[in-house]
Amino acid sequence: MGDLRNQIAQTVMMGIDGPAPSPEEKRLIEQGVGGVILFERNCRHPAQVAELIEHLQEIARAKGKGPGIPLSIAIDQEHGPVTRIKEGITPFPSAGNMGKMGESDLVRRAAHITGHELALMGITMNLAPVADLLLHPQNRVIGKRSYGRNPHIVGTMVVAAIEGLQAQGVAACVKHFPGHGATQTDSHEALPTIERSREELERAELIPFQRAIQANVAACMPGHLLCPPLDPALPATFSSAIIQGLLRHVLGFDGLVISDDLLMGALEAWGGIEERGVAALKAGVDLLLVAKGPVQGLLDALAQGLKTGEIPQERAQEAVARILKLKEQYPYRGIGDLKGLRQEQDLAFSQELFQRIGDAAGDPGDRAA
Repeated sequence: MGDLRNQIAQTVMMGIDGPAPSPEEKRLIEQGVGGVILFERNCRHPAQVAELIEHLQEIARAKGKGPGIPLSIAIDQEHGPVTRIKEGITPFPSAGNMGKMGESDLVRRAAHITGHELALMGITMNLAPVADLLLHPQNRVIGKRSYGRNPHIVGTMVVAAIEGLQAQGVAACVKHFPGHGATQTDSHEALPTIERSREELERAELIPFQRAIQANVAACMPGHLLCPPLDPALPATFSSAIIQGLLRHVLGFDGLVISDDLLMGALEAWGGIEERGVAALKAGVDLLLVAKGPVQGLLDALAQGLKTGEIPQERAQEAVARILKLKEQYPYRGIGDLKGLRQEQDLAFSQELFQRIGDAAGDPGDRAA
């Protein structure tokens, strides 16, 4: 693994500004950043995405420069409102519309196709499915990203999505633990408070996450949420009680914990990116996500925290070990034959689904092929 900086740098996943990395972004990858997350700003069409990923991996694996460890390449390809790659691949309805159909086999097949297409482009992780229950009618941030409000139906759909993605060698990430659905506050802008008792959470929100863990989901993303019955002071991202206590010890999750974007408005009261990253790692987050921001300062703060003992050595080693294990289980296998995208039978299946929901007429959250 090399020196201390490279070890701790593996705990950071960063975004890049455009369709190709800048000199500064290349330098950060050479320092050992563990992953890159792609957004719509990075994705013009599949061939360009594949070329970008190949270039990023070459930087990471360059002898004498990069850490010699392939990057995890993540994306939010949920379909519906959150779809990063919009052209050149097989589209599917939103989770909300898939949930209304109530057939998990359809969800599994759609996720299987999505996983296959992402893998062809070199993507190793999909930050999906959403396991939140749609419990608040004015929920703007979750909305149609949720499979619905019934925890047992949502759990079944979540498991199907995980199985479909992971069967194709793409790590799934269930989110936003312990549940973002019972609020109308958008965590991109402010900190939501989940006014639910622990008993209510156990009877509803936690069920899809329990099902996901039983299905061996590779990763879990805590939400930037304040949930007073679980931790009255800290958002889930910074809460050892929620991550180490509830998620790991009570529910038995031993996979990767990845943060939501550390620069979201919900965390405004918790200092800059440096303070947030150190606090999240100490609380039990393994991979720190920064969609767009000052990554160098975060790397410096993590290295300093490890050096001074603010970040316990054991916690950092545990995080790095989980990241490397995920990379072994869901490795970068190179770029596949992009002629495998948008296969005739896959497009026919996609069209069938859109027709079942009325061709998504007047619904900007869904797009027919």
